[in-house]
Amino acid sequence: MIPFTKPIIGQEEIEAVKRVLESGMLAEGNVSRELEKLYAEYTGTKFATVTSNGTTALSTALEAMDIQPGDEVITSPFTFIASANSIAMVGAIPVFVDIKPDSYNIDPDLIEDAITDKTRAIMPVHIFGMPADMKHIMDIADSHDLQVIEDACQAHGAEVDGKKVGALGHVATFSFYATKNMMTGEGGMITTDNEELYDEILMVKNHGRGKQGGYSHFRIGYNNRMMDLVSAIGIEQIKRLPEAVKKRRSIAQEYDDFFAEFESIKPQVEVEGLKSSYHLYVPRLYSDKMNRDEIVTALRNEGVGSRAVYALPCHKQDTYLNIQKWRWSKFVDYPDYSALTLPVSEEIGLRHFDIPVHPLLTNEDKEHIKQAFNKILG
Repeated sequence: MIPFTKPIIGQEEIEAVKRVLESGMLAEGNVSRELEKLYAEYTGTKFATVTSNGTTALSTALEAMDIQPGDEVITSPFTFIASANSIAMVGAIPVFVDIKPDSYNIDPDLIEDAITDKTRAIMPVHIFGMPADMKHIMDIADSHDLQVIEDACQAHGAEVDGKKVGALGHVATFSFYATKNMMTGEGGMITTDNEELYDEILMVKNHGRGKQGGYSHFRIGYNNRMMDLVSAIGIEQIKRLPEAVKKRRSIAQEYDDFFAEFESIKPQVEVEGLKSSYHLYVPRLYSDKMNRDEIVTALRNEGVGSRAVYALPCHKQDTYLNIQKWRWSKFVDYPDYSALTLPVSEEIGLRHFDIPVHPLLTNEDKEHIKQAFNKILG
C-alpha cells in the first residue's frame, strides 16, 4: 500500500533528539527558543511560541484574545473538529459558515451575513494546505472590529501574494502532528506580530507566568508547553520544509495535469495569488459509475492509500448535535445545529477523497497511482 502520508525522519532528527537526551534538559527551554526563532523567521512574524499541540495552540490563542463565554466565533464546518472544539473549549459559540466549492475554504461572501452583536472573531481554516481568501476576510474583520485567528494547522509553507500564512491574521496557529508537512509527532506553534497578545499567550500556555518565569503568576493559565525533546525534531524539520513543500507542489501539479483528462475528477483549485502547501491532495468525484466510498475502496484494492477525510462536516457531528450536554450550556445559549444546512460543505463531504502527495513518493509510486485511476475510471 502506498501510504497517504509518510513523515520524513532522518539521521538528523535522531541525532537532535539524542543530544537533548544526553543534555538532561528535556522540558521546554533553549532548544524550543531556537525553534521559535526559526519559525518566526520562516513565517515573517515578530513572535512565535511553541505549544504542546495544534489544538492547545488554538485554545491558547483564543483565550489570550479574551474570547469570552457566549461570544461568537465564525469558522468553517469543513475541517478537523479541533477547530470548532477549541472555540467551544473557552465557552464561545462556533458559528459555521459554508465554504467555496473550488477551494473548500470558508466563503467570505457569506461571512458578513453571519456577523451579530456577539461576534468577536473569525477563524478561517487553510484547509489541506490551501490558504483562505485572507485579504477579503481581513477587510471584513477590519470593518467590524473583529479579531482574526488563522487556523494554519494544515498549511505550513502556504502563501498569499508571496506572504506566508501565519503572518496574515492577528494571530495564527500551527500543528506539528505526525502527518503534517512539518512534524514533531505532537506539537504546535502560535505566531503573531502583536507583542501585547504574545505576552498574554505566554502566560496562558504556562500557568499564568510572565516572561521572567519563576513562580510569579498573573492570571489563570495551563500547561500547554512543548518539550525540548520534541522541539529538537522541529528544528531539523523546518530545515526540510521549503524543499518538502516544493516537492508537494510539484506532485500536485502533476496530478492536476493528469486529472484534466477525467471529467469525473475535480481537484481543489488554487486561485491566483494563493499557493497551497498541499498537506493533502483532495479531489472530488462526480461519476455515474461509482460513489466516493466505492472509489476509496477501489483505490485501496489497487494499493493506493485513500480515505474520506471529513465526510461529516463539524455541524453534522454528534459533538454539535448534542452540544446541550457540554458544560458551558448552563451559561451559553447554543444554536440548534441540527437545523443548520450548509449545502456546499455537505456535498464536498460526500464527494472528496485524498491520495498520496507526500515528498517521499517515487516516480514508480506516482505511475502506479495514475494506472490505478485509469483502471478504475477507464
